[in-house]
Amino acid sequence: MLLDRRGKKRESLRTVAEYRTLKVPKGLLFKAPLYTVKAPLLDISIGGCALESPHAIPPQVTISVRIDPLVFAMGASERRKDPLEMTGRITSCVGQAREHYRLGVCFIRIKKKDIDLIKRFMRSKERRKFPRFSFSQ
Repeated sequence: MLLDRRGKKRESLRTVAEYRTLKVPKGLLFKAPLYTVKAPLLDISIGGCALESPHAIPPQVTISVRIDPLVFAMGASERRKDPLEMTGRITSCVGQAREHYRLGVCFIRIKKKDIDLIKRFMRSKERRKFPRFSFSQ
């Protein structure tokens, strides 16, 4: 049985993100791609995301992630043009097929306006519109 180690609820999302390697820890034998990589974004939360990458990136590597805000638009109220930009640390890399790896990313730096946009997106995807009833006092 696999344990879910996520700290925040994630919402599935199908779009393309861009990432770039920023920092590789000393002693880690890894040749980072020297260019910006486009990769499908699989899910997201305010604490992290999952990417499907053509590169196996080991845990502890720091990356920057950029996401087009259009996918988060909820009607005409969202007119944001600048992309969401965050810095994250790779927490897991699972091989899925040849040159397809699922990267778990934990955000270590994210702007408040990006957190707010992700929160609004997450709320819009919830089926439950009212809080759960609790018997505890």
